Amino acid sequence: MAHTALHFSLGMVIGSSVMLPAVVKAWRGGERVARVTARWLVASYALGIYAVVPSLLGWVGLPAACCGGWWMNAFLLHPLLNRWVTGGMIAAGAAIGVCFGAPYLVLLAGVWRAGRVPRP
Repeated sequence: MAHTALHFSLGMVIGSSVMLPAVVKAWRGGERVARVTARWLVASYALGIYAVVPSLLGWVGLPAACCGGWWMNAFLLHPLLNRWVTGGMIAAGAAIGVCFGAPYLVLLAGVWRAGRVPRP
């Protein structure tokens, strides 16, 4: 059975991957990156939480048969990942660290860039 952190990190990685092109486009276009980075953070966290919904439902008392059913694959293949992977705590920790840190680094770089480039 995959660890809940692995499910959360998978959701965060997918959310980050989906929003990353918009961040790169804004950065390369010389635009401000605060709004697009906020959307990046929200998408990343939202998909992370979405991926652990079956675990949360089991935690609040729903039977395991319900939380592990095929219909729960709608939550980023939750039961399927549980069958394929055991553990996953180390990889999940690394992925979560990168997904938490990358947007903040982009924001800090954006602030640094804004301070160096005069705006009309």
